[in-house]
Amino acid sequence: MFSPEGEARLQHLVSIYPQKRSALIPMLLLAQKEQGYVTMEAMEYIAGILDLSASEVESTMSFYTLLRRKPAGKYHMLICTNLACMLRGSDDIEASVKRKLGVELGQVTVDGLFSAIEFECLGSCTTAPAMQINGEFHENLDVPKVEALIDELRKRG
Repeated sequence: MFSPEGEARLQHLVSIYPQKRSALIPMLLLAQKEQGYVTMEAMEYIAGILDLSASEVESTMSFYTLLRRKPAGKYHMLICTNLACMLRGSDDIEASVKRKLGVELGQVTVDGLFSAIEFECLGSCTTAPAMQINGEFHENLDVPKVEALIDELRKRG
């Protein structure tokens, strides 16, 4: 299920924390990075390594928005909707993303290029509204900037 490098990284993660359970989120993120999302098999495997119950892993998965249970698009967008972003137009940005992509938040476009989710806070209040695409921040946004960004990503394929 994990590459040899991933398996080595899992073992390393267990070794660097004073309590094994502290490695849970880093391990889930590693599974997501390797597989594109966190599969049920990966959750069970990680639970076994950490001596956790399935429900303990499940509760962590359900709490953190960054952990995905299904594949995302090649370009996965996190649209900040916290107060600062909302006051500066994130609702309009969210609506334009849905319109431009032709899918609802949480869905993947037919071509597999895009997915987007609402994200509570990206910690970029002074540069609101903000979004993150595959870990890269985009700040001081407005609808035209977001639509141009989507067009550019679409050209890249």
